[in-house]
Amino acid sequence: MKPLTLFIATLAVLPLTLSATTPKAQMVAAQKNAAEHKKDLLMIFSGSKWQKASQSFDETILKNEDFQKGIAKDFVQVTFDCPRERSEAHTDLLELQQDYRFREMPAVILADLAGRPYAYTGMRDKEPAAYLKRLGDFHEIRVERDRLFGEAAQAKGIERAQILIKALQTLPQDMIRDFYSPELTLIADSDPKGETGYVEKIQKEEALRQRKARFGMLLQNKKYDEVIKTAKAEGANLKGEDAQWLKLYTIQALAAQKKFGAAAKEVTEMKALAPDSALGKDSDQYLATLNRLKANEERKKNAVKSSVKDAVQEAAKPAKPTKPAKPTKLVVSKPVAIVTDLGALKKEAKQAEASLAQALAKEATFKKSATALTTKITGLEADLKQARETQKAEATALKTLSIEREKLARRSQAMQDVVKNHEAMEKRKRDISELENRAADLKKQAKALRQKAEAIKKGQ
Repeated sequence: MKPLTLFIATLAVLPLTLSATTPKAQMVAAQKNAAEHKKDLLMIFSGSKWQKASQSFDETILKNEDFQKGIAKDFVQVTFDCPRERSEAHTDLLELQQDYRFREMPAVILADLAGRPYAYTGMRDKEPAAYLKRLGDFHEIRVERDRLFGEAAQAKGIERAQILIKALQTLPQDMIRDFYSPELTLIADSDPKGETGYVEKIQKEEALRQRKARFGMLLQNKKYDEVIKTAKAEGANLKGEDAQWLKLYTIQALAAQKKFGAAAKEVTEMKALAPDSALGKDSDQYLATLNRLKANEERKKNAVKSSVKDAVQEAAKPAKPTKPAKPTKLVVSKPVAIVTDLGALKKEAKQAEASLAQALAKEATFKKSATALTTKITGLEADLKQARETQKAEATALKTLSIEREKLARRSQAMQDVVKNHEAMEKRKRDISELENRAADLKKQAKALRQKAEAIKKGQ
């Protein structure tokens, strides 16, 4: 492509590819653009600076001229550059990841102009034309969603709830609780008896997700005793598969502590709670895994014991006697030879042997002390490393909790707004009903007055 043609093509799609100083500013600009042009958002989370898959996606798909022209019809593209390390990510980016919960890169999320997602994908197609078709099919999901929302607005009661459920079932179900709470409120209002069971199902799935994240954090931070205590307390009043999930966390904590016998007992109890559930059917596999882990651990212990035993036996063996050097014949004067006492020499030799034994004992004591100190230093270094890792994990958890708190605050405000709008709508309905009743009364009064006027006229 000629440079001038490329420049013109870039200008043609420039309003749809945005950049800004922060991820939040990018998002706001993209939503504003989408609202002005009545288009959807095409959010791309990419690691193009360090990840091969993102680099390939960038080169083969995003930089393709036909692809850019194709998405310009329905989408406003906004790309977020994700660093390799989480600690290097902007706070806004962490919040977006928390909100949209993407687990792969490149991650492509299709959302309406309000930022509510209706489809997720990644690098599934390597050809621009095929990928463009995939996005077009996803866009039709949003069109159908809005059509059903409009149809539901004209319906009432359980029929309205069923239409709304039909619309929501085409969307990513793990996002419903976060982004479609107004529709869930309408379903609950239209189905007060809970006949559809949809709202309860979504709430249960969200509770399970949050519980999984909470226990996952505890397991990651090696707080195994807290996992066991919490799982036991929360599972006390649960039955069936719900109780099995709490048992599973206990099993994971016990296995991590290498308490394989206790973990196997928990697996047996878990299976008895609901033998026909997915977890119940997988119980035999869990037991086989625990037995394999236990056997591996015992082999390691036996190998260590064997190595220690060999080392002790080797150390206990008497040292091989060294062949004494041939003594050098002393040349002494006759008087010295005469006064030398053989008994005294033997006594000195015995004292020398005793001194040597004491020296060897002291050397062994010092070696043992040095080994103990080395082991202690190694343990302290391991404890220090673990403490630093725990500190880092807790700092990350604190940051995550802060983000979750802000998110819950926004969600709470959104729900309050929904309730307030709903109450205002009901009030308007009552006001309209009262006005209609008053109009009917006035109409009757007017009719009566006309009749009375006619009677007066006839009387005249």
